[in-house]
Amino acid sequence: MKILYRYIIKEHIGPFVMSLSVIMFILLMNFLVKYIGQIFGKGLSAWVIIKLIIFNLAWMFALAVPMATLVAVLMAFGRLSSDNEITILKSSGISLYRIIRPALFAAFVLMLAMIFFNDRILPESNHQAKLMFRSIRQKKPTLQLEPSIFYTVDRYTIVVNRIEKPLPDEWLDLANLLGPEYRGKPETDRLVDVTIFDQSDAKADVTITAEEGYMTYSPAKKSLVFTLFRGEFHKMDRQKTGEYERSLFEKQVVYIPAEEFLYEERKDTDRSDREMTVSMMRRKVEYFRNQIQIRQKNFTNITDQNLAGLQRLILKSDSVQATSVDSLWAGISENKWKAAYHKAKRVVDRYYNQAKTNTKFIDMQKRAVNKYLVEIHKKFSIPFASIVFVLIGAPLGIRARKGSMGVGISLSIGFFLLYWVFLIGGEDLADRGLITPFWAMWGANIIVGLAGIYLTWKTVKETSFIEWDYWIGKLKFWQKKTDKRQKETSG
Repeated sequence: MKILYRYIIKEHIGPFVMSLSVIMFILLMNFLVKYIGQIFGKGLSAWVIIKLIIFNLAWMFALAVPMATLVAVLMAFGRLSSDNEITILKSSGISLYRIIRPALFAAFVLMLAMIFFNDRILPESNHQAKLMFRSIRQKKPTLQLEPSIFYTVDRYTIVVNRIEKPLPDEWLDLANLLGPEYRGKPETDRLVDVTIFDQSDAKADVTITAEEGYMTYSPAKKSLVFTLFRGEFHKMDRQKTGEYERSLFEKQVVYIPAEEFLYEERKDTDRSDREMTVSMMRRKVEYFRNQIQIRQKNFTNITDQNLAGLQRLILKSDSVQATSVDSLWAGISENKWKAAYHKAKRVVDRYYNQAKTNTKFIDMQKRAVNKYLVEIHKKFSIPFASIVFVLIGAPLGIRARKGSMGVGISLSIGFFLLYWVFLIGGEDLADRGLITPFWAMWGANIIVGLAGIYLTWKTVKETSFIEWDYWIGKLKFWQKKTDKRQKETSG
């Protein structure tokens, strides 16, 4: 029997790896198409882009594994059924339950591995991906100068009349002039007729012109560095327009602050629910539940105090010791009654606003609890889908009797979309507080799992999933009955 189990599991390995690769490729292409404008064209290094893709592969892997399991089961059992190996095993006295057992065992092991992955690896990957996306969004694209185009960086404006690519020998001649920081950078262009307008000084306007120069970015100084040759320096005081300064230079280095041109990975301790482990989220849930209890207790005490104060306000009378309602009315003048009425109304409005604020706060805390509980259940329910998909895929694969990847992927996409619709819909309902987080995340597994058990039972009994003859007979009977009633009505 061990040989048979190893054989059945081996039949699943190839389709699983192949389908997992295909699904991961599709998800990766969708990710790149969606974020291509944010990733590329920012002057990022290849290593930064690779790291970003690797971190985002984690959530793709978490989604792809259950779907790949369904494809593998459909293809494996479809191939065994099409080659009549299922029939041979059943004729040898081996039940279909025992044939499916190794696939269920493999799915169980895979489920445990994915639970660990979703709890330990996926949150950290999501956190690092979020930080990288934040850094990339804050980084401006590398400045690419074009002739006769004005570029503004911070409080500096730059314009270049012509840009030339330096020849290797010309670069070697000028390398010693640029200094050691710029040696070995032959990609630097020669800028001809450069003008820089400097408005960083609130008291003066500075204009720098040069016949030629070079621009590089210095990560150490976080600045654009312009090395200019044979130029002029002009400075005019804004307050004293009569004062004007002009000087010549053979070589001048201008630093323009440009921190946003540098990609820097940032650290952040703030994490969302998808960036937390189960233990982190349980601590959050406990914290919010304690906040709800404290607020409810305080709200109850405040309500009791407010009601008591309101009662004292209504019954208070300086001139009359009221022994009955009639005597209370008789002892209060109309002006005092109106004043007491307005005062009571203000007090009631204040109490109402307090109650409204407390109710809103408690509702927000409950929503936060539901959000974290949904994510906790999700870390277990999605891996458990591998077992559910075995129950669905095995009978469908046997009935399909085809082991092609096209059939496997087509059926798996349909069931996976159905499963995902239940999952997303349940999460939305749980966030609104309409259903509990447990049913939101496990409802899809329960429904699809029960359907899989039913299909497996029908396959073992070698009966059709739906008794078409029975329902067709029922429809014919109802049709005849309807026609008979119509004839009696018309007659």
